Amino acid sequence: MNKLATETPVGWRSSGIVSLLTDFGLADAYVGELKGVLLAHNADARFVDITHAVDPQSVTQASWLLAHAWRRFPDGTTHVAVVDPGVGTARRILVAEDGGHAFLAPDNGLLGPVLSAGARVFALDQERFALDGASHTFHGRDLFAPAAAALAAGLSPREMGEPLDDWQRAAFPAAEERADGWCTEVLHIDRFGNLITPFEVPAALRDEGPLQATACGRSMPFVSTYADVAMGDLLALLGSCGTLEISLRDGDARAALGAQIGDQVILGRTPR
Repeated sequence: MNKLATETPVGWRSSGIVSLLTDFGLADAYVGELKGVLLAHNADARFVDITHAVDPQSVTQASWLLAHAWRRFPDGTTHVAVVDPGVGTARRILVAEDGGHAFLAPDNGLLGPVLSAGARVFALDQERFALDGASHTFHGRDLFAPAAAALAAGLSPREMGEPLDDWQRAAFPAAEERADGWCTEVLHIDRFGNLITPFEVPAALRDEGPLQATACGRSMPFVSTYADVAMGDLLALLGSCGTLEISLRDGDARAALGAQIGDQVILGRTPR
């Protein structure tokens, strides 16, 4: 049991599970060091790696991945998200409780699209949890890991810092309705080359008749499954996150289109 854990107020019951999401990659020892410190403070913690392949410093991409992963975990999970371009500055570290889960992340907008309006958010008492001689460039190891260990051991978020109202709230880009359809943008590209947007296509739009998407100067039909088009054809559909995606059947849409994060995608009626 972590020595920082105390009697837990009603509302937070840790499962001992810790999810990890970073931009550290796996080529270096950074992820291993973070886990080592966490285990040194709480040997009973159990880890799940959401991903360590977030594009370097891509806070919005990290938000997207965490927003669509955390609800798959059991209540009592501690979610640690370290994508932190401002590491070592005066930026705060947030510790939050929402829906029976706890969250640790930099105060850089990452948790804005993740937390609900009912979340309770606190500014982590960094001096209390920092390792002796904490590095200015590796807060994931020297600040986040000890704090996550305490949460996983049962310490409540409200015991870890002062309540906070002015934390950075961000949102995913909203789709814009235009004469040629709804305009959104590529927010994430997965390892299969699927172009993922944040646009939740309204049912009313889907019911209007055949739709097509346009991206990078190419058009493709909006369909229900990959099998609705021929092998090697481009398509648009609702992906597993429930939002508009551009794909290439049995291929890589990013490579086929030369697409990048931030590229526009337009969804409109199929011309007659």
